[in-house]
Amino acid sequence: MVANPLFALLGAPDESDADAPILRAALEQFALTGVRRTSTDDIARRAGINRATLYRRLGAKSDIVAAAFLYEAGRVLTQIDSGTGMLADHPADAEIDDYIVRFCTTTLVTLRDNRLLHQLLEVDRDETLRALTIGAGDVVELASAFLAERIRLVRERSGGSTGASEIASLSAVLARLTQSLLLTPGGPPHLHTHAEITAFSASVLVPLIRGRA
Repeated sequence: MVANPLFALLGAPDESDADAPILRAALEQFALTGVRRTSTDDIARRAGINRATLYRRLGAKSDIVAAAFLYEAGRVLTQIDSGTGMLADHPADAEIDDYIVRFCTTTLVTLRDNRLLHQLLEVDRDETLRALTIGAGDVVELASAFLAERIRLVRERSGGSTGASEIASLSAVLARLTQSLLLTPGGPPHLHTHAEITAFSASVLVPLIRGRA
């Protein structure tokens, strides 16, 4: 069965991992036929292995689905990090604010533009939404850990509070907010344009992340 690789995925996913090609094959198959209509035989065939090997490496279909979505989440978080850029060791206040706005904007735009997610929603909307809501506990935990590291970095370099409990709670709330904005784009807050996302990030998220709300 799959071990929970949450914290290992906070860096770039290890493409040398023997399971990585299987997880990529599973994601490709899900995008073609949807999660519900994909069998373990389909995944094994696309990965070039037999079903017994697939089960021994990754477990039952539900385990494979969870691991594949978690793997994709790790890839997306790496994209977000790359798109945001670095925060200077001794940044000015304006640089910190700009970094937070850039990070928040990049996060939402990257998630909304994810081609795999769009394809999955097109071919199997119900099962994809299920995987990203009631089946997304590990993904939310991974996102929370990712956010906690960035919030801690910002506060360390800006003289803010670095209390672990406070940062963990804020990270969990922001991960849930991001999940909601991704899956329920209608309704407030209205963040449909780049300008709206930037303004919301500057007015609401910057004070929260810096600990000044």
